Order: sequence, then structure tokens, then C-alpha cells
Amino acid sequence: MSSQSVQGGVTQETAAPVPAAVTFAILATSALTVMANATIAPSLPGLREAFSETPHIEVLSGLILTLPSIFVVFTAALIGWVADRTERRLVLVLAMIVYALGGASGLVLDSIPGLLLGRAVLGIGVAGTMTLAGAYAADLWQAGARERFMGRQSAAMSFGGIIFVLVGGFLAGFGWRWAFAAYLIALPLAVYAGVVLRGPKYAGARKNAGEYGAQADSQDFPWTQFARIGSLAFLFMAIFYILPTRVPFRLVEIGIDGPMLSGVALALVTLCALPGSLSYGRIRQRLSAHAVFAWGFVCLATGLTILSLAFNFAGIVAGMAISGLAIGPLIPNFMAHFMQFVAPQQRGRAAGLMTTALFSGQFVSPLVSGFAAAQTGVAGSFLVFAAACTAIAVVMSMSALRMPAVRQAG
Repeated sequence: MSSQSVQGGVTQETAAPVPAAVTFAILATSALTVMANATIAPSLPGLREAFSETPHIEVLSGLILTLPSIFVVFTAALIGWVADRTERRLVLVLAMIVYALGGASGLVLDSIPGLLLGRAVLGIGVAGTMTLAGAYAADLWQAGARERFMGRQSAAMSFGGIIFVLVGGFLAGFGWRWAFAAYLIALPLAVYAGVVLRGPKYAGARKNAGEYGAQADSQDFPWTQFARIGSLAFLFMAIFYILPTRVPFRLVEIGIDGPMLSGVALALVTLCALPGSLSYGRIRQRLSAHAVFAWGFVCLATGLTILSLAFNFAGIVAGMAISGLAIGPLIPNFMAHFMQFVAPQQRGRAAGLMTTALFSGQFVSPLVSGFAAAQTGVAGSFLVFAAACTAIAVVMSMSALRMPAVRQAG
């Protein structure tokens, strides 16, 4: 039985140590979320060739890559709401099965409409796995332990993205369909999670409502806090995703035309994010959440400025590396900071809404960056977004200076 305290109007529990098997299950689930879109990217040329007679195949093949994000936006909050009203383990296992079936459907489906349908199903699975991973992180770890774990969780997402893209590239060498097989890894992980998350301790807040008391059950959802933190998450992702969507064009602008170099530059962002993710717990011991936001947006502004001014590949590498420093602590900071204001019975919905905010930013980013690039050129668009990051960093810095204590301020 966990002990309880009240902080900021929300019940906080002091949980027992989490077994290593459970920790691994949540981290492995988290790693699945990043691979959703990127895994089949190496197979797209082969897919376009296989369906070359299909009208608008260029557009449709791109949609096959991005469609899951739309369905994450549509379904994550609903899945979180359901997870607050039933057993978390059941929702997670079902989401991972949906993830595997939707993702691997490309192994057998023989038409573009069928592939698009499978990608939509995958998006629902991604929404469930990411939302439940966030809810479990908030359920099982508290305060500093939660921040340390969410940093590791963010690192697992980044590391999983690297591994699964490499696996997808390897499998695509045997034929474009084979990259879809990578999604089947969710099936054994679903079985594993279903076994290790058994018992009332992992069932979710509804199962333990009596333990938390009437206060948590009647707690109003912190919509004001979500509007503040969710908006920041949306803006960050909308700006950050200019990197994968526009950096390849920036390379062409400076006379570097090579998919391999584009891949290296994009992988560097993920690699540079890992140290910040892994050290997030220690960072939060010294900086308030708003100071972390300010730091992240300063790094992103600096990286985008360098990318705008770069005239060779070394400059591109420097800009990407500094931009990667932003994502490391920022991604866990959004969820960890928001969960401080959320009652236990509402964590599923909270995780779903934050997932929606992040993927909404990811979805609109190509539209916004494309418009900016059309008006100012690719290099100019980087400067526009750098200015936006700088403005956000100034606001966050002013807010951080008003906070007298790091931990108390959140």
C-alpha cells in the first residue's frame, strides 16, 4: 500500500519500488511509438515502383507514411478516457495487438486503399501504446523518480526510433513488403506486458479509487494547465519537425544532394537527444520546469539559426546537433510537468491529451513550414522559426525567474 500526501491540490502517492520487469515493459512499449511512421520509410521507393500505375502515387505514398499521426490525434484522448475507466493492462494489450495488426497489414494487403486503412489502424494502436505508457509512468513513479523515469522513457523512444528504422531498412532489402514485418514485435511485447502487469497495483487509478479518497475522484481536470503546457508541446513539435521535412531541401540548397547524408544528419538529432533525456531527472533537481522549457527553445533557436546560415555539411551537422539538445529534456518535461497537476483517476486522459498535442504539432509542421519556405525560402524559414523559438524562450525565462523554488514550482 502506498502512502499519500497532498501537493498543489492533487493527491500524490509514495509508491514502492517498481520491479525491473515492469520497468522494461513500459520502456519497450514507449520505444514502439517512434517507429510507427519511420520504419517503412526505406521501403517507400519500392512501394512507389510496385504501384507506379496508381494515379497520384507520389502523394499517396507520402500519405502512407504520415497517416498514422492523423489517427493518433483523433483517438489518443478517447483512449486515455477509456483507460481511466477500465483496467489499464487490458487497454494496453489491446492497443499493442491493434498496433501489430495494423502495422503488419502491409505484408498481405495488395492495394493502396488497403494499405492506407492498415496505416489508420496502426495510428489507433500508436495512440493507445503512447497514451498508456504515459499513464503508467505517472501511476508507478512519483516526484523525482517519475522525472528520472520519464527521461529514460524519452531516451527509449529515441533509441527505439534508431533501431527500428535500421531494422526497417534491412528488411526492405528483401522487398518493400518486408519492412512492415517489423511491427510484429508488438505481439510478443503485448504478451510480456500482459503477464508482468497483472495484479491490482497495475490496474489503474479506478481500481484503487478507495486508496486515493474522494478528493482525487472529484478533482476537476486541469484544463488551464493543459492549455498552457499542451500549447507549448504543440508549438515545439510544429517547429521541431521542420528538421526532417526541410533539412533535406536545405542540403540541396547548399549543393549537397545525397539521401545518405540526409539520413546521417537526421540520426544525429536523435543521438544528441539521448544525453538530455537520460539526465532529465538530474536536470529537474536544479532547474524548474519553465527553465527547462526556456533552455530547450533556446537550443532549438540556436540550431535553426545555424542551419539557416550554414554553407557546408559541417554547419548542417552543428545545427542538427544543437537542435537535438533541445528535444532530450523537453519531451519528458511536457508530460512530467503536466502530470503534477493531474489527479490519479485522470492520468489516462491527461496522457492522451498530451499525446494529441504532440502529434498535432507533428502533423501541421509540414504545412506550416512549407508555407514559410514558399514565402522566404528554406533558409529564411529556419530564421522565422528560430525567432519564434526565441520569443517563447524569453517568455519561459521570465516565468522561471518568478519561481522561488525549483521543485515546488514544478
